Amino acid sequence: MTPDEEIDFQASTLMKRGIALLADTRPGAGAEALANFDRALDLRRRLPLDDPRFRYGLAACWLSRADALGRSDGTEERGAALRAYDEAIELLRGLPLDADPRYRRRLAIAHQNRGRALLGRGEEQGGDATEAFAAAIALLEDDRASRIDDRQYLLAAVWTNLAGARLADGAPGPTALARDAAARAIPLVADLERTNADAADVGLRARHILCLALARRLEGADTPTFAEVHGATNAVDDGLALVNDWERRGVARFRQIRADLFAFGTLIYRMYQPQLLDGFIRAHRR
Repeated sequence: MTPDEEIDFQASTLMKRGIALLADTRPGAGAEALANFDRALDLRRRLPLDDPRFRYGLAACWLSRADALGRSDGTEERGAALRAYDEAIELLRGLPLDADPRYRRRLAIAHQNRGRALLGRGEEQGGDATEAFAAAIALLEDDRASRIDDRQYLLAAVWTNLAGARLADGAPGPTALARDAAARAIPLVADLERTNADAADVGLRARHILCLALARRLEGADTPTFAEVHGATNAVDDGLALVNDWERRGVARFRQIRADLFAFGTLIYRMYQPQLLDGFIRAHRR
């Protein structure tokens, strides 16, 4: 092992320790995790960045630091998290993205997580978040991303986050764009959401946004088209069936979204397909 590789190994050990601490619920564990990430960061800053391995590792330190800081409610910490994402993105852009599928994947995730951090700062950041999600989508939809094993899932997640950012804009145009983005996400996880709970979470959130977008239109006394109503009822029925399937297997993490889908379904059936309302309630009431 060369001296540089020895330093990188020490940093890797600190990173693993910090990641384990992020899952620890004890008081002070988050601060300890951040301290480990910062020590790893200091070590990897000594390494030559013309070696893609070390550049990638340094970017990982910045991303973990951003994750740890982003878990705080403090304005200063959230700002520091965004700066950490920017540092990571700059490093990752300097990698030969097509040499290793991990490089493009990590850059796409960095853009997505930066967008989520921006949304967490308030609706006024929605435009910047939209740009971050669009950058992640461009990386993943590139033909050269085909070697990324979980490409479909990642794309669905980013499209869903983009839909949420557009919905947060609040104007009629972005509401329609939110609906379109959510509709792009659902088929991407269609083959995964009954066997992968994380994929199910993405598919359910996308359906939820479809319903919220239509509800936003109804609040403005706008009359939806038949196709929009049909798409919304399909989203509700499919989403509730998916939740029920997971609950039969003991997974209860989707109960809140189930309640929201049921409430919206009751509304939309009452307004536009009242002859089907009783059947809907009998099928899905708990």
